Amino acid sequence: MKGTVRILSLMALIALLPSIAVIGSNDAVAANAVTVSINAPAQVVEGDSFTVTVDITNVTAFDAGQFDVSFGESSIQLDSVTAGLVGTTQIPVALWNKIATGICRVIVNVPGVPGVNGSGYLAVLNFHAASSVAGSSAARLSNGFLNNNLGSEITATWVGDSVDVCEPRVTPRPGDADGNGAINAADITTIERIIVGLEGATSNADATQDGEVNTADITAVEATVIRAIQLQAPQRGGRAGGFEA
Repeated sequence: MKGTVRILSLMALIALLPSIAVIGSNDAVAANAVTVSINAPAQVVEGDSFTVTVDITNVTAFDAGQFDVSFGESSIQLDSVTAGLVGTTQIPVALWNKIATGICRVIVNVPGVPGVNGSGYLAVLNFHAASSVAGSSAARLSNGFLNNNLGSEITATWVGDSVDVCEPRVTPRPGDADGNGAINAADITTIERIIVGLEGATSNADATQDGEVNTADITAVEATVIRAIQLQAPQRGGRAGGFEA
């Protein structure tokens, strides 16, 4: 009886082995899946230049590929596409072209047929943010195709990203009562309105930095504005009247 039980237990274990092997195989495939993704900065400032990489992970025997990058051209503009790097191998950009508004097609190709293994990035996209157009722009990948050094397709997951274009940050100075980054006559008006209670006080309205907003701050701002005007005035050469000191 005990011998029969052992035989049945052994047969049940043998029956489970194929399913265990399949689970292990699926886990290995998931762990080594190839992913191509846009890696963009979360935020850029209007007018700034910035780079976006087209990252790739866990690729084996890579030789060449192509993909389309789409983006909001009203917010960001593509200036150039340069080579990528996987491991220690450079991934040259064979050709790139703008095929439609806000869509660029890129071809990358490793010379010869050695096959490249590892993770890195396929290309670098060099953008600049438009001036005076704040907002968010998606950056998406489509029509992607990769092949190995035997010409067979490498299956991959393609993932996009987004970038926020924001206005430049202004660092107000004492006397810049309205906080627009410049000290001028408008700040005098703002201080006057704060003093009579038409506007709430701001830290930068305290031009004298004495802890209070009063007419002394108006005088300080006036002095700053006058100095700026004097510095911008053309300098006169020579000595007046020809007299020597």
